[in-house]
Amino acid sequence: MKIFPPSAEDIVTKDNWFMTKKNLQGYCHSGELSPNRIIWKGDQKPTSISYGKDPIDLVKINVKNEENVSAYLERTNTDAFLVMHKGEILYENYFNGYKSYQPHALNSATKSFVGLIVSLLADEGVLDINQKASFYIPELEGTGLGEGTVQQLLDMQVPVKYMEADTPMGIGRGTPIFIASGSMPKPDNYNGPENLYEFMLSSKKDKLPGTAFKYENGQTETLGWIVKRLTGKNLAELIQVFIWSKLGAEENALMHLDQIGTDIASGGMRATLRDLARFGEMMSNNGYFNGQQIIPERIIRGIQKGGNQKYLAESSHHYLSGFSYHNQWWVSHDQYGGYSARGKFDQQIHIAPKADTVIVKLSSYHSSNSEGIDAFQAIIKYIAEQ
Repeated sequence: MKIFPPSAEDIVTKDNWFMTKKNLQGYCHSGELSPNRIIWKGDQKPTSISYGKDPIDLVKINVKNEENVSAYLERTNTDAFLVMHKGEILYENYFNGYKSYQPHALNSATKSFVGLIVSLLADEGVLDINQKASFYIPELEGTGLGEGTVQQLLDMQVPVKYMEADTPMGIGRGTPIFIASGSMPKPDNYNGPENLYEFMLSSKKDKLPGTAFKYENGQTETLGWIVKRLTGKNLAELIQVFIWSKLGAEENALMHLDQIGTDIASGGMRATLRDLARFGEMMSNNGYFNGQQIIPERIIRGIQKGGNQKYLAESSHHYLSGFSYHNQWWVSHDQYGGYSARGKFDQQIHIAPKADTVIVKLSSYHSSNSEGIDAFQAIIKYIAEQ
């Protein structure tokens, strides 16, 4: 909005943020549509990031369909893109008016941070991943989400149903999770859950937990509820204490809240490109970064092993060929040991430890985020062959 007051077509609201490319960019670039909680970077100096002497030219790297990576970034409405190899940045760029200091929406890439918090608490003996969710949250007894164990929730193996199966309700306002989280306004004829707790309590059993992969937001929200119940701390504070304040981040991250102040565990985090590269480098280094072991190596190794590839291949995410999902991370089982945090509208933090490479993509792209697989593999192969 460069004209004040803005024209009607330039105003981004909860009614229209996902309707056009411009509005989606407004949503992804800004945290102003919903209340936020700060994830403090801490009071230490930012860790230094060096730039490689030989930056890569993405025009010279072709994807499988002969489209070069630079064209791919433009076509997929990329807002920011970074490639890091051996701790050095080989490519960093910003598009669509996005600034390096602006926290960008991560959407479902937030889930991977939640997975780490759960894993850390389990590692400390605070929770048992083999216990049912209802053991920690008695209110979930008799609900679909309450039937799954913590580990099954981590692996998206608690198939449940919601109002209208969590699909568009035919009223032009999206899904119950969007309304419950405050991402969209409540329609006049809506009678579903109005906050995230009500959303989780509305879940109904679909299939036996542990027998299928079904990716959806309620399972991560349940994990968020469990860790908050056990620690007495909100999710933003847990991410801050365990991860963000230890990275030497340049900027604070943010966490979106629902109408009653609940952190949106399934997709509420915002952060900047370089800070996400720091996070990715920490993961690539088996949890070690900024002179300390931030995440125990055994937790990282557990993620890298991956989960049940057969379950994912039989699911609606079968297009992610060869992938599995484990501890809220997408694991590619490729030659580079790749695994990713992935979010709606094409947010990706891809870690390839065997190639010592981290790639971060922040976007406002109205499409499946599976396209990046080939582009990222092309970049990693190009770097490995230099």
